[in-house]
Amino acid sequence: MLATVSLFASCQKEVTVDGGTDPGITSQKPKVGTVWTYRYYIYNPPSGGNGIHSTETVQYKAKSEEVLSGEKWLKIVNIATDTTIFLLNEKTGGLYQYANNSSNLFCKDPAAIGDTYSSFNDMSMEDFTVKGVKDTLSTGIGDIPANYYEGVKTARLIDQLWYNPNAWIVRRHFFLAHFTPLGALIYYRYSSLYLDKIEY
Repeated sequence: MLATVSLFASCQKEVTVDGGTDPGITSQKPKVGTVWTYRYYIYNPPSGGNGIHSTETVQYKAKSEEVLSGEKWLKIVNIATDTTIFLLNEKTGGLYQYANNSSNLFCKDPAAIGDTYSSFNDMSMEDFTVKGVKDTLSTGIGDIPANYYEGVKTARLIDQLWYNPNAWIVRRHFFLAHFTPLGALIYYRYSSLYLDKIEY
């Protein structure tokens, strides 16, 4: 599920992004070679006790540029496993992912609070709603503006996404189905990604 930011204080510049001054945000865009470093948390299911089950650092890299359906897509892989995570392309209308053999809107931008759209994501259709626009989000590279999206499948919250046009996926919470000991189906936050660093 990324962006552009200077990592060293000596190299940081103050630039205007989306109408605000944000040290560390640059005008660069993700490209082949860009690396995102995230803190990745997996949580215990409700029946397994509250809290974090495990924590690790994961790195995603824009490994290559692929041409699919006549368009160029950045292939984003998990560096440790060389597993493809996304095929992404920033186009008019926002950040798109290539899934189900077609282009699918992932994060609408520009956007207004309350905007809705449906898109194929994680193996099936998902209904997204824009819940926040250019909110200040704390990250490992400082405070940056990000839009906030919620994704719902079969009336259940499945995704929370924060997107910045220069950093792409800044934060993500993923929810998973779980059956309680009494057989009730509930959804809980299964994992989280928090952006700590980006290298172009």
